[in-house]
Amino acid sequence: MAQAQARGGQARVLNLDLVERDRLDEAASFVVDLLERPGSDIHVLEGQLGLDEALVVPGHPDAFELSPVAPIDPGIVWAVDGGSCTVADGRSFQVAAFRAARVRFAGGETVAVERPQLDVRAVAPEEMARLARVTLTELCGAEPERLPELPRPVDALREWAEWGEVGRTVRDAGPRDLVLVDGSLHGGPLVPQTVVHRVHEEAVARGVSLAGVVKASTLYWGRNAPLVTLLKRRGDREVGASRWAARISTDPVFGRLYVGDIFVAHLAPTAPHAFRVDVARGPAPADEVLGRLAALADDPAFVGYPYPLARAHQAARVTGYDVVDVRRSFREALSRRGMAEDDVELLFQDFHEVLNR
Repeated sequence: MAQAQARGGQARVLNLDLVERDRLDEAASFVVDLLERPGSDIHVLEGQLGLDEALVVPGHPDAFELSPVAPIDPGIVWAVDGGSCTVADGRSFQVAAFRAARVRFAGGETVAVERPQLDVRAVAPEEMARLARVTLTELCGAEPERLPELPRPVDALREWAEWGEVGRTVRDAGPRDLVLVDGSLHGGPLVPQTVVHRVHEEAVARGVSLAGVVKASTLYWGRNAPLVTLLKRRGDREVGASRWAARISTDPVFGRLYVGDIFVAHLAPTAPHAFRVDVARGPAPADEVLGRLAALADDPAFVGYPYPLARAHQAARVTGYDVVDVRRSFREALSRRGMAEDDVELLFQDFHEVLNR
């Protein structure tokens, strides 16, 4: 607190704190209560199930069995991830860059890394709708009944590229290979379930196992308390430094809506994180797939996370330096097309950048 004396007026009390302490205490109380207050339901927020609301099933974090996971020989493993950035935002249109990368892991080492050049697309709403119809028709094998909402074109382009690469990888993989996906095996608001089912059917036909590892889970308990965090805390308390997995998809409704089972898994004894892991029904039982993942999750740099997926993420990501290079190249392309530098600045300027200086 401080006092300021206006000339000829009364002193005013000035609060120099960045935020009000009462507001901080209220927010902290909400978070603590969220984690401690009993709930009775498990919420799965997928966005792609065709439901108006989240999938809600009875459940409690303490009711799920924490089963031990034993690492086994991972065999041949493929991993797919995507990266993207916005090159330019003209408000009524965007220019996006994206790619999907994949890694092949065999004999305990990475044997192939495919890091394609960035694909660059300029899209407005009408163009994005046309592109969505063409791309999803190819991914689904038939024209989709409806198109998803596309508030962020760059995200849609990246996710479609990822699932296209997952499909190609399943076709390239051999029997008993394991294909890993960054994210759930249930698509999302941008990827219709038909895409996932088509890839899953081909994987089963080829004898390929399929699993997805989710870095940011949409599993919640009660009033949206993060289920993965709650189970990790429980695991630390009950079984300590060990590998374990808890099957979340115990309710029969999951079997009707999903291509496999949902787990929360702690894949390395010293891992600071647990992850949601989706294991598709296929040639190998889920405990075998989890054992293969555990064997891949002991790299010191990414302890607890499957190493091939970490390598795929590194191959796919678009760094800050990449963004600068792509934007410079795009400006040069505009100049080659006859656009003056002043017009480029005017078209893509953002006054927020001025205000935030």
